[in-house]
Amino acid sequence: MLEGVNSTQSQRPTLAVVGPTGLVGQAVLEILSTRVDAWEDVRLLGSDKDAGRRLLVGAEEVEVEALDSESFYGVDVVIFATPPEVSAKWVPFATAAGSLVVDTSEAFRDDPEVPLVVPEVNARDIDNRPRGIVAMPCGPAIIMLPVLATLHEHWNLTHVTATSLQAVTGAGRVGAERLFAEVGALTGNPRVGQMPGDVRRYVADLPDDSPFPAPIVSNVVPWIGRHSGRGWASEETDIKHELRHVLQLPNLKVAVTCVQIPIVTTHMSTLHVSFDKKVTPSDARRAMTEGANGAIVMPDEEGVDWPTPVDAIGTDPVWVGRVRQVENNPHTLDFIVCGDNIRKGAALNALQLAEMLIGVGPYAVREDDGAATAH
Repeated sequence: MLEGVNSTQSQRPTLAVVGPTGLVGQAVLEILSTRVDAWEDVRLLGSDKDAGRRLLVGAEEVEVEALDSESFYGVDVVIFATPPEVSAKWVPFATAAGSLVVDTSEAFRDDPEVPLVVPEVNARDIDNRPRGIVAMPCGPAIIMLPVLATLHEHWNLTHVTATSLQAVTGAGRVGAERLFAEVGALTGNPRVGQMPGDVRRYVADLPDDSPFPAPIVSNVVPWIGRHSGRGWASEETDIKHELRHVLQLPNLKVAVTCVQIPIVTTHMSTLHVSFDKKVTPSDARRAMTEGANGAIVMPDEEGVDWPTPVDAIGTDPVWVGRVRQVENNPHTLDFIVCGDNIRKGAALNALQLAEMLIGVGPYAVREDDGAATAH
């Protein structure tokens, strides 16, 4: 076991999940149910409102405990599936108790003493964690990075241009609830969307608490996050910095446009990438298929080689398709990637990191290059 783990060598470790009733927390428990034998005990920690609820972990029901400052003693690893303000408040209590922390939020992503890790890409960085905390990139970056890392390994990335089409659950459960509410407001109006301003009129009576800056039903919104300067949204600059950070390419040219779309689950990105070396679509498909990157490359059969979000829902891979090349430009590729933003973009990555921290589960660090591979 790695330094900082509370359990003795004769025991399996203890895991705690903070926020088990949220979308990401629920997905953590669902995935955990297929690999629960790695842990001696699984504890669920939540708000006073959720305390007392019983949730299924594997074949057993586990009661949610009210989170307090004493909750983390005797816990080896804690997964925080919580908003950043909750993580910022409670993670210090966990590390003070000697627990190792995996945080799914943005609370510690910019901390130079907290590694930002995607297991298939930079697994070895997990060993450098002076604060006992491991952070994760945002969901769209997690979904892009394994494939980009594979391509960089073969052809040396120089430029990434991406359009990130993001599901409403990127904003959490409130995002899905808002979409459903707006769908309800339009129900029974078959001509809606054909006259100027009619969508806004139909949703105007809904509470003014949408997480989106414009109606999301029957619409796409080309803005996600806060203003980040020079016309960029914070989600766009976050993805840029996280791609550079995890790939260890500080000078990589990156341009990202983020668009909120009216689907519940799964982020899709279109990517145009450039390389130092010449590449062919067939060689790129082969590399992405053979790489230890958790990707599934759709077969090139009569032009139907593309995944869609509805096919990726509830799955763990990164799905890749439409691998192609601009004519007379052999240093570039265009393709799409998509993945379940709740599972692959958050819960699975968190659980992989938790397993790596204590040396259990199907993922381990290879001695040769620091990438994660399945046994």
